[in-house]
Amino acid sequence: MKRTKTAQGLVPYITSREGEYGGLESELTLSMNAFGTMRLAYYNETPDDRGPRGELWARCDQSLNASGQPTGKPQWRMVHPARQRQAMEQLRCQIRMCPPETNRGYLFLAGAEEDPGRPGAPVRTAQPPVCLKHARTSIELCPHLRKGHVAFVARATSIWGVIGTRYRLGATGLEPLPGNDDEAPVPYGHPQMGWVLASQLVRELTDYEVVGVDDLVSAA
Repeated sequence: MKRTKTAQGLVPYITSREGEYGGLESELTLSMNAFGTMRLAYYNETPDDRGPRGELWARCDQSLNASGQPTGKPQWRMVHPARQRQAMEQLRCQIRMCPPETNRGYLFLAGAEEDPGRPGAPVRTAQPPVCLKHARTSIELCPHLRKGHVAFVARATSIWGVIGTRYRLGATGLEPLPGNDDEAPVPYGHPQMGWVLASQLVRELTDYEVVGVDDLVSAA
């Protein structure tokens, strides 16, 4: 799909930028939570490293301008953990953090493989919502969505879990699980959540309708 003039030069808010480096694996250690369970931790951990449900988040630098907006060469296909999480928690448009709510609900664009296949079945996605203004642009800019997508207007959505790297304690210390699938979402409450270094927040859509993006935008 060829990018339109609107999409040219536009970089989604959640896209990583050049110079934004992730934390080192050597910063990871183990600690015990209030219930006596071992979990991943940072040696010099701060409250900002954890989410409200106790999950540990991957660290990543942010390259911001004087207005607090991301700057620098975009690293296409890479998502910034903190900005993706912010857009998902606040239900803001992933392109410009503008309000994405329509008069029918929140608009989400998911990959074609995320289509539940059964009407009404829960949909889980790590793609933050988009506003009507940036709906078509989002498809043009995202390699994942350009391969195929499904549009959902959700009247009910809740935070469900995370996508991240799972670790284990090996003979030489902490190590990622062999063959770990970083795209497999882990739900909150899962017994292995404490061993996951989260990088993307996942929402579940439960009350939604499948829509055509062109029809929805044209009717706005």
